[in-house]
Formats: sequence, C-alpha cells, structure tokens
Amino acid sequence: MDTQLLTHSPHSDIDSEDSVSADRLYRACGRKVKDLLSQSDAETWIEDLWDVYTSFTFFSQEAGYAPRGHNRFVSFKGLVFFFQDVGKMKA
Repeated sequence: MDTQLLTHSPHSDIDSEDSVSADRLYRACGRKVKDLLSQSDAETWIEDLWDVYTSFTFFSQEAGYAPRGHNRFVSFKGLVFFFQDVGKMKA
C-alpha cells in the first residue's frame, strides 16, 4: 500500500496554490490601498466621496431617471464604510 495516499490529500496541492494565490491578491490589494491612502487620509477620502456623490445626485435630478441609481448608492455606501473601517485601523 502506498503510504503517500494515506498522508497526502489529492486536493492539498490545489488548496495550497489557492491559498498562495489569495495571499498574493490580498497583498496586492493592500499595496493599492496603501498607495491610495498615501494621497490623503481616510477622513479626507470620505469627505471627497460625499462631494462627488452629492454632485452626482444633483446632476441625476436634472438628467432624469437613472435605472442604476440605487446600485450606485450601494457602491458609494460600501466605499464610505470601507474608508471608515480603514480610518479606525490607523487610529
């Protein structure tokens, strides 16, 4: 009997590769966030996001119905929450 079969899962190499791939992705995202926050702190990003979103809503009122308006708000809200969480991490 092959003892490797007993101690080695056929999926362990795949799991390990997925873990390494995910780790690389998380590190790359972390570097991008670090670069983004080197431009301004989280609080400034939140203020700027509110300015952008407010301008967008004023424009959309004049432009008419926007079928994706709710989706944009949800995306915007997610960005604001993201920067709030990042701000808490730095404090």
